[in-house]
Amino acid sequence: MSVFVKIYAHHGWRYYLPLGVGKPEPVTVLPFTAAEYDNNRVWTDRLTGRNLLAYDDIEQTEGIYKIIGNPNALLLNGYRNDDNYPSDGSVNASGLFGNALTMRIKPGQFPDSSMLLCVLYGQKGRNSEKLMIAVENYQIITYYMARNDKDNVKKAETGIYINDSDQWMSIGFNLRSNTDAGLAGVYVNGEYKEVNILPLQQFDQFWIFGLTDGEEAFYEDATIYPFNGAVCDVQVFKSPLSEEEFSAILDKYDDSEDIGAPLTEFETGGELMKMFINVIMPEVPPDPGGDIGNGNGGDNGNSDNVADGNHDIQRPPDDMNIGGSGTERP
Repeated sequence: MSVFVKIYAHHGWRYYLPLGVGKPEPVTVLPFTAAEYDNNRVWTDRLTGRNLLAYDDIEQTEGIYKIIGNPNALLLNGYRNDDNYPSDGSVNASGLFGNALTMRIKPGQFPDSSMLLCVLYGQKGRNSEKLMIAVENYQIITYYMARNDKDNVKKAETGIYINDSDQWMSIGFNLRSNTDAGLAGVYVNGEYKEVNILPLQQFDQFWIFGLTDGEEAFYEDATIYPFNGAVCDVQVFKSPLSEEEFSAILDKYDDSEDIGAPLTEFETGGELMKMFINVIMPEVPPDPGGDIGNGNGGDNGNSDNVADGNHDIQRPPDDMNIGGSGTERP
């Protein structure tokens, strides 16, 4: 049996789609699950095997964390830091090529902070014009920067909001409309909305969750941060998608699941365990020589109380669980 395919070529990469297939097929798939984290393949395209980072595989987990109780998502950068501001380190991933993007996100809660979902670059890559698509206070917004003009950034609000109760959000973007490039439309909450923010003269590639390495972006002296929050199931499509096609891809998810801030696993893989020691005054009388608990008139080393000179440290019983982890004391 023969299968006819249509082949796309772009920047040395070749993509193919079977002709006659009704549903859109992705050209890039990044699952962002615990399995990819464990295998150092977080930034590896599942379809092509292409590593999107310029680093070795072992460094693919830098700035990324697993989420306790959710093996189907990862945390980028950090959900919060000590100062309660998002991380401003760049996400070092190479360019993606396509005209539609879908993802599931749960943003970090940083009021008034813009966090990048993707950045569209013009014909000359990082040195050209760019359109930054971000989320700020739950609203999808954009920032347009002409080539090498960091002092003239234009902000546009879409009036489209994602879930505001710390829930997951399944979201899709069309990055081109006919011959114009930018943010053509957004699919959210089961509905496609045209926004037609299309300022790019050319459209070469885009990056997700941050700018290229070494780049920074500001708007009215406020930092535009890389994305901080939980992510999963990022897919890139060659052509813009219709509302029905976005629905077929994203409506299988329940965006009411997993409410609450994601908690990360510790690098050791364990959980914190609190140990309690009860310090009590010794009940043994001092010996005539003035020594307390020296093995003559005090504790002989065989009891459950170990004398320390002035106080005894009482060990917990052997059958007592320590802390809340269920781990028994050896």
